[in-house]
Order: sequence, then structure tokens, then C-alpha cells
Amino acid sequence: MDEVAHKTKSSFVLSAKSAFNAFRSLLAVFVFDLIIVANNRQLDLMRGFVGAFTRTREFSKIQIIPFGCEPYELRSRVEGLALLNSINEKSPVLNESDFLVGWLGGTYGWFDLNSVVAALSDAFAQNQQIKLVFFGVSEENQVMLLSNLPESLQSQIVFLPWVPFMERFKYWAAFDISLVWGGQGYENDYASRTRNFDCLSLGLPIIQNEDDEWGRRLEKHGAGIVTTQQRLSTDLLHISQDSKALELLKNNMVQLAPEFYWDEFAKTLINSVQRVKTGGIRRLFGVLALLTLLPALLLFFVYELVNQRSVREKS
Repeated sequence: MDEVAHKTKSSFVLSAKSAFNAFRSLLAVFVFDLIIVANNRQLDLMRGFVGAFTRTREFSKIQIIPFGCEPYELRSRVEGLALLNSINEKSPVLNESDFLVGWLGGTYGWFDLNSVVAALSDAFAQNQQIKLVFFGVSEENQVMLLSNLPESLQSQIVFLPWVPFMERFKYWAAFDISLVWGGQGYENDYASRTRNFDCLSLGLPIIQNEDDEWGRRLEKHGAGIVTTQQRLSTDLLHISQDSKALELLKNNMVQLAPEFYWDEFAKTLINSVQRVKTGGIRRLFGVLALLTLLPALLLFFVYELVNQRSVREKS
């Protein structure tokens, strides 16, 4: 969050959220019995928090347990298309012949979507059936995203309202592939994309840039395409025209899903909980230590706000 705070109008809100995330990480280090992280990068990050105070003695309280997904279920693409069209008030009707690319999450600043949309212009120009669908994008951001394409291609970007969360799979069944793209920054180093786990439930292939978790997973299992911004348009165009390759990606995604079902998550969590326990005296010292750190956290938060203001004034 702090990576993009100085670029937005709501920098104070983003900075406050970022500071709160740091505070709750320290709270977990000092007080909690178990800390769950999603990948090795996050494991190292939390070990850095712990090691500063207890060295390696409490590394065992940090466990990698990836996010989970609902069991795969075959859903109707035709019904998904009908549902998407039922909430499509501005864009042309989506057809069965369209190759639908879904951006399933929010359009937050750290994703650098302007560069992504611009990079897709060649694919749009060569295959007008490719449609990129966003959800819940503000009017201001819609204008910004469309400005990255020539007017003749802008109709291939589709903006829809958010769908009901509990019914999202019914709508998303219309998609052929999911686009996931982290910006070049710290967020992409540590992130674990929760929307990717929804793709497991759908058997929906993913096209994304490289990262330390999902990129390797998709390449290992042949369940998606890991590419660069320079090759994104070429790779998307190719998969949009190769139904056999797309079907193989879908099948591999379905085969990958079971190890991430929520019941597997629960089994791992129960086993981890049974192995660790923070004693009462240790927890008390943790609370006292956290209280002594609060003034320092507040001081650095104020410094960050002042620094952001200075950066904006210079720019």
C-alpha cells in the first residue's frame, strides 16, 4: 500500500492501512500462538519480524499454509454469459464466439494496469473477439484505462459492476482465461493472489507475469501461461486461437485444484495448532513489549506522512 500511497489522493488512508498491517504483524509476533503465511517470501518476511526480538527460537510458530479453494465443479459457460450480459448496461453484448479474459479482482494502484492494457493493443487489433472484462471500476478509472487504447479498440474493454460474491462462480464460468498481473514492486514479491484460488474452483487457466509463488506453480503443472509485458499480447493472441492448448491448460488446472481444497487447509491448520503454544508469561511479556513500541510506530507513521507530502510537492 505504501508503494502507491504518494501517487493517490487517498494517501493518508493507504498509509494508515499500511501502518496497521505492520502493527498487526508485530501483534502476531508478540502474542499469537501461530502465524500463517502463504508462501516462502512471506515466511522470510515474518521471520525477519520475529528474529529481531527472539532470534530463531520462535520460527516454528510461523507456518506456510496456502489459501484454499472450493472443490472444482463444472459450470455452464452459456449460463455465465447470460448472467454477465444481464448486468452489462453499456458495452456490446458478449457472444459465445468471444474469447473472454477476466480481471477478477480490484483495479488497485500497485497493479499498473495502464501498462497492461496498452500492452494488449496488438492482440485486440488482431483478434476482435478478445474481450477483457473488469468489475467494479469507477468512472474515473474507466476513462483512464480506455485512454491506453486507440478508440477503435476501446469496445474490447468491458466494464461491469461487481457480482454477488456467493454467486461469482456462476458469472465467471463465462471466462476462457483469467488475467493476473502484479506491478513491478514489493507487492508482487510477497503477494499470494487469492483470486487465483478461485480459478482452481473454476478450472480457469491463468495468464500472468512472473512471481515467486503462482508463476512457478502454473509452469510446473502446465495450468497457465507465465509471460512478460513484452510478450503478453503475443501469448494471449496465441491461446485465443488454439482451442486444444487452452483445453489442456483447463484440464491441468482441474488436476491441480484438489491439494488446495479447504478441507486440506483445515487438516494442515489443525496439525500446526497442535504443535505450538505460547505460555501465559511469554504472552504477557509480548503485550508489554508491544505497548513500548507503539510510540515508535506512531513516530514513523508521522514521518511517512511528512515524507509523502514532500515527494508530492517536488513532483
